[in-house]
Amino acid sequence: MMTIPLDFLPDDRIMEPVASVLPESTTKESHAIEIDSIIKSLNGERGKTVAARALCFDYKIDINATFHSLCNAYPYAFVFAFSTEATGTWIGASPELLLKIEDPCVSTMSLAGTRPSDQTGEWDEKNIDEQKMVTEFICKNLEKKCTDVTTENTYTRNAGAICHICTPISAKLSSGDECSIMDILTLLSPTPAVCGSDRDTSLKLIKEYEGFDRHLYGGFCGPNDINGVKSFYVILRTAKCNPAKTCVFAGGGITPLSDHEQEWNETESKLKTIIKHLKSKEK
Repeated sequence: MMTIPLDFLPDDRIMEPVASVLPESTTKESHAIEIDSIIKSLNGERGKTVAARALCFDYKIDINATFHSLCNAYPYAFVFAFSTEATGTWIGASPELLLKIEDPCVSTMSLAGTRPSDQTGEWDEKNIDEQKMVTEFICKNLEKKCTDVTTENTYTRNAGAICHICTPISAKLSSGDECSIMDILTLLSPTPAVCGSDRDTSLKLIKEYEGFDRHLYGGFCGPNDINGVKSFYVILRTAKCNPAKTCVFAGGGITPLSDHEQEWNETESKLKTIIKHLKSKEK
């Protein structure tokens, strides 16, 4: 396990959380209504939309202690913390690479489907198809700006107490084509892993039924620039905080095979991966 020095993020470099309006916690009933609305919209056809929920606490977190805990707990995740007037204050540990660019090569991953890390054997039909939809979306959109789009072997990727189905994807930037990093990021984000297989329809459903503003949850942050290699990560396993309140977010892919209780339990598992590392200044 990676060990982080206690002075890795000195107190004088910690920005106080920006005051902002945070949502109320999502009720189980309202989450079920969103799931029903998504399933109804699919009309039995193949597709998915991600239903998310918020869970909020009336206390201020210790950014330094929380960041330190996340780094030690998730050495293979992208641990981030930032605070600006435009965004407010966010902290989290993302397991999901959105885009890495090492000109002319680009790489990403299709990460979806969720189950406990101690569960073995074959994945079920719902999770397999959910992850395939993400893979198809990413490959289709990369082909608009890249060549040689290639998928590698799919495997189970651990992310703490839960795991996901992961397919690494690589490509090359098209030569002679004016293409910026932002062009590719815009094509990829949000992927069906955090939004839906039909992006426009899913965004409308989310806006209508979710009951809160996701803010940056499901977006991306970066670049994490190391020796000219730029990497951007999806903002997942994350919390938004202000001086009086902290909210964590989690979601799950809803398909015609979704079950209310299973979807709620999935978000519970995802929320726990970040909640157990929140360090309160009041405690």
